Amino acid sequence: MESTGFRKGNMVTMLSIDGGGIRGIIPGTLLGFLESKLQALDGPNAIIADYFDVIAGTSTGGLVTTMLTAPNNDNRPVYAAKDITNFYLEHSPEIFPQHR
Repeated sequence: MESTGFRKGNMVTMLSIDGGGIRGIIPGTLLGFLESKLQALDGPNAIIADYFDVIAGTSTGGLVTTMLTAPNNDNRPVYAAKDITNFYLEHSPEIFPQHR
């Protein structure tokens, strides 16, 4: 059987992204940096989703997961990892309203 992606034998690569509300900015920033380094190595079309068999998250980590994996018309993610932090900064008041 031929291996796909970075799968080696029975090994499965997984990215787990923690929750924490507006703190989704932290994994967004780190993943943006990682994706830029992967693009420097493998070309401008490299995306985080290309390097993991499973990407999962809880709470805001689930939102980040969706952004990294939801496909556009070309079956590539709608958002690049570099877009996540700006998304959070722009939309956090609607996503995480402050109740007083």
